Amino acid sequence: MAFALIRPESGPFLDAARSADARPVDADRAAAALRSDFERWSRWSLGMLGFVLAAGGAFVAVGLSETVRMLGGVPQAVDLTVIVISAVIGVGGVALLTALWWSGRRLLSAISWWLRLPYAQGGRQRRAGGWLQARTVNFEPRVFVRIVSGTLALLLAVGGIALFIRDLNEQVTSMTAVSAAVGVIALAVGVGQIGGVMRLVSGVAEADPLWARIRAAFARR
Repeated sequence: MAFALIRPESGPFLDAARSADARPVDADRAAAALRSDFERWSRWSLGMLGFVLAAGGAFVAVGLSETVRMLGGVPQAVDLTVIVISAVIGVGGVALLTALWWSGRRLLSAISWWLRLPYAQGGRQRRAGGWLQARTVNFEPRVFVRIVSGTLALLLAVGGIALFIRDLNEQVTSMTAVSAAVGVIALAVGVGQIGGVMRLVSGVAEADPLWARIRAAFARR
């Protein structure tokens, strides 16, 4: 079966979110189905592949281009071929990451809405167990692995951007632009993954009575 960014069975729950047809009684089933779709290992693996393609393509294309430029030579046919192929691979990786981000954002938006629906319209009471659930969701394997990979991507981004700034202050090398390119890609991937987890946790925290009181207190100000 071909990979789908969003499973067909998620379609009805996506369409029903924020509509008059949505029923609080269906909220748990909808949220579970959409979470299962978003948290697939295949989505995470494809995201890692997209990052490798994007960062690797940028590394080779930008690095080789800068090396030829700084040496003051004329690019040979083999150099141009490698640069073009690497650039295409990098763009393909960026396109894949963008598609995953767009579909993930759509799924997370619907998940958060369905998680809040029973409390907003169904009269469900928040209980102490919701406090625990909102804090343990981060340790679920499919969520935790996204936190780990997102954190590693942010660390790589810090390193790449730091090297770029250092070279600007000291001496520009063939790796200066490479550091910036890889750093920016890693930053986008890290922010995307951590932001997605935070949005998921925010939806799960709707069951937390403490969080609801804190949010209500700030909303009144």
